[in-house]
Amino acid sequence: MSETGAGKIYLRLLRYLLPFWKRVIILFICTAIFASLSGVSLTLITPFLHILFGGGPAVVEEVTGSDHGVHVPETVERRIETVKKGVSDLIYKGTSIERLGRFCMIFLLLMITKNIFGYLSTYLTINLEQHVLYRIRNDLYERIQMLPMSFFDRQKTGHLISRITNDVQNLRGVVVGGLASIVRNGLMALIAISIVFYTSWKLSLLTIVLVPLNIFLITVIGRKLRKGSRRAQERMADITSVLQETISGIRVVKAFIMERFENFKFNRFNERYRNEYLKMRRMAELASPMSETLGTLASVVILWYGGKLVIAEHLDPAKLMMFVAVMLWVVNPIKNLSKMNSVIQEGLACGERVFEIVDIRSEEEDSGDCDIDGFREEIVYKDVSFHYGNGIEVLKKASFSIRRGEIVAIVGPSGAGKTTIADLLPGFYRPTSGVILIDGVDIVNVKLRSLRGLMGIVTQETILFNDTVFNNIAYGMTGCPREDVEKAARAANAHEFIIAMQDGYDTVIGDRGVQLSGGQRQRLAIARALLKNPKILILDEATSSLDVESEALVQEAIERLMAGRTNLVIAHRMSTIKNADRIVVLGEGEIKQVGTHEELIGEEGMYRKLYNLQIGV
Repeated sequence: MSETGAGKIYLRLLRYLLPFWKRVIILFICTAIFASLSGVSLTLITPFLHILFGGGPAVVEEVTGSDHGVHVPETVERRIETVKKGVSDLIYKGTSIERLGRFCMIFLLLMITKNIFGYLSTYLTINLEQHVLYRIRNDLYERIQMLPMSFFDRQKTGHLISRITNDVQNLRGVVVGGLASIVRNGLMALIAISIVFYTSWKLSLLTIVLVPLNIFLITVIGRKLRKGSRRAQERMADITSVLQETISGIRVVKAFIMERFENFKFNRFNERYRNEYLKMRRMAELASPMSETLGTLASVVILWYGGKLVIAEHLDPAKLMMFVAVMLWVVNPIKNLSKMNSVIQEGLACGERVFEIVDIRSEEEDSGDCDIDGFREEIVYKDVSFHYGNGIEVLKKASFSIRRGEIVAIVGPSGAGKTTIADLLPGFYRPTSGVILIDGVDIVNVKLRSLRGLMGIVTQETILFNDTVFNNIAYGMTGCPREDVEKAARAANAHEFIIAMQDGYDTVIGDRGVQLSGGQRQRLAIARALLKNPKILILDEATSSLDVESEALVQEAIERLMAGRTNLVIAHRMSTIKNADRIVVLGEGEIKQVGTHEELIGEEGMYRKLYNLQIGV
């Protein structure tokens, strides 16, 4: 990622602060006051020593004296003298005990005020960080939801989860914390630099020689950190992916006694992450000691040159001590700024990964702009071809139609393109060539929400959510009456087993409905489709893996679901499609035969071979 690219990513992240600009201003004010008071507290060392060991107004001259090589206008000089007198009276008026007590009260009030603003600065930073991460996480999740199916075909689930969790979390110190740290430590450094320049500009100029070297060092380390952090995040995404796969497939792992293999695989990815992370941190941790070393080098040079000036009586010893004290104090803010550079570079690498997803065009952006208010006549597949991006066509110039109210079944061997035909109709994918028409309108020109609103889909792999039975049936039907849900459940032969559960319709069924049998899951999916009451039903036959009793209940529910609708059925069992109005036989992506069961069984061809194979003839 180039410096320009990093700048653009940072600006995009900063835009998330715009809705909270009032809080940002308050944060910066609190941070500025905290930093200023931290600098002011440093100047109290000399007055305290004078109070203890004697002296008085001379200290004001020592801190703000005119021996700084800068010409001051007369009006400004008078104001400075007024301030000097006021400070002198405040600190040195009265007896030694009175001065000591007053100094202690001033110091206490100063530190209390500083800590109050320090707390406010820290809390506002955390508050703003969480609001920003909340918005980024939501935007990323919403974008992922809107991406086309082709995107998910290329991605690992664990990698996507990692981007929403790890990558977004690693932005925590970049947007708000980074700015607050830069303001706080930058202002502290500026105050310190102002003090030393005002104390002795000659010594200050000497230290500037080392600044470009420090900036160059931070820039070089920053570039390497950004690359290393991105690699580390990719390795963490690999770990998340392995976790997601093994935990969701734990039954298969145990059934095949593959625990050791999975442990070895996880260990391999874990080791890669460890190595990348250590490599990145090795570079990150160099920034702070190297910056501190440069700062110490500056202090040594100052001590040598300043001591030489003192010995030659060209510099007041008190000014040299004040200068060295401030220079040592400013090392910490500079060190913090170096550390902040590491945090920002790591965060920018994560920001790059986040925006890679956000910038992908969504389904809605690529969909049409017209609505379909219903389905009246027919669906037509006209010379439809499709491939999944590898150039190998899984569907070749398929042409057939489905009239309103018909049942059209798609049959064929595994890999023939049956599922592809079903996936093209709701716009999960776009045809590589050819068109699919609904009432003469190309579905490419139709809004996806409008298109999918016509359809209900029941697949062999039932997808249920870790929620209540009621919410799974009423999925996508906000505010649906309970009686409608129960009616759909009765029609799907699901009501009896639902009310037998501990909490009835309010029972939480576990991840992917793990607490239910296969037949029960299928009946809930059918109830969900019945409640939606779609005009067009896409049915990936749901009875192929069920026992006889469950199959009978599910088949009865499916017949109720199909009644009065236009049905596209992907058939796995030939015996279940005898009553279809038309059967489309696929082989190697091409339509081989079209007709009724009686017509197809009476002629030589693929259908009769498949049918005889299944019934054992």
